[in-house]
Amino acid sequence: MFHSGRRLLLAGSTADAQRGVWAEARCVVTTELDEESELRAYAHSGSSVFLVAPLLRVVALPQGRRVVVGRIRVSVKGAGSATANPTMRATAETTADIAVETAAKAAAKAAVETPVETTVDVVVQAVWAENDGWHQETELPGGLAEALFAALASPSHLVPDEPQARAVVMAKAFAEGSRNELARLRAMRYELERRIADLLAQRTTTTLRAVLAEVVELSMAVSRARDQAREAGRSRLHSWLWSCGEPPMAPVHEAALRHCRAMDTELAEEDARLHSLLSGLSTLAVAQDGEAQQRFNLAAAAVAAGLGLPALILALYGADAVLPLDSWASAWRALLPIGGTTLLAVLLAVRKMPGRAHPGHYATAVVAVLALVAILFVAGALAPAP
Repeated sequence: MFHSGRRLLLAGSTADAQRGVWAEARCVVTTELDEESELRAYAHSGSSVFLVAPLLRVVALPQGRRVVVGRIRVSVKGAGSATANPTMRATAETTADIAVETAAKAAAKAAVETPVETTVDVVVQAVWAENDGWHQETELPGGLAEALFAALASPSHLVPDEPQARAVVMAKAFAEGSRNELARLRAMRYELERRIADLLAQRTTTTLRAVLAEVVELSMAVSRARDQAREAGRSRLHSWLWSCGEPPMAPVHEAALRHCRAMDTELAEEDARLHSLLSGLSTLAVAQDGEAQQRFNLAAAAVAAGLGLPALILALYGADAVLPLDSWASAWRALLPIGGTTLLAVLLAVRKMPGRAHPGHYATAVVAVLALVAILFVAGALAPAP
């Protein structure tokens, strides 16, 4: 048990007192969810009605956003409140009518005296954190349970008192809320695509490896959520545990199943797009490796051309005439050809370098050539006289 308490769920942000329901909300953490786990949970709940909806929520914490995947178990106990039979006459005319009316009132009074106990178990299977790049958390942060309970306030619904109807409506609302969270997942994918575009245009210093890791993590989260939606649709929200035939409020139950199937379909589309991003990033990684090798080759060629040609001239005619560099007249005659040739070669290399050349690149090239000339000047000044 991670956290528990009585909470007002499905009330929305409005002040409508008719919406929402008070329930015992519990947050539990598990890594394995299967059919046997739901059988054990139903037997342990001791409830007459039990339904399971998929859980997908994106919650905001002070440390950053969290993507939470799992299940929501709704269990209801009690007889609920009864309503008078609309076909009963207001005025009893016979003894039989009086007996029927008296029995109906007694049944309604007994039902009212039996309170409806509603329990909502938020079963967390996995959590992904945004801080330091999207990654799956092994230890859940504080405040996550309260954030999840707050997220279960929407979408707002009118929740009936009859136990079976209450469970079906709540399960449908929770499934609808999980489907609504897909918009937030799409927004996260758009953010990743924006970062990839900035990376391609060299507007950011983010490494490709980090972006690849985040795409893989979000793809895992989407796949986990899709598994839960598919299981909820396949098992019909586990209504077979307590209902032998068609469950009550069949249209609402069918609407909940439609939300689960639509959630499965839309998550499959998101998963396909994320895998397309992975394929594109893999191609980009290969292209970046090729560009890095091409940059190195250009830099090596520029340095070789800048130093090789003056060195060849000095080798042909000798350096005794200019060494040592003990005056500015001899220094500029010796170093000007070296500096000019090297600067020209480096500037041409920067111009031909793959990618967009910024003024900072040219400034770095000029500084590097000046540093090289300064080192040669010091070496020439310290050289012994012939």
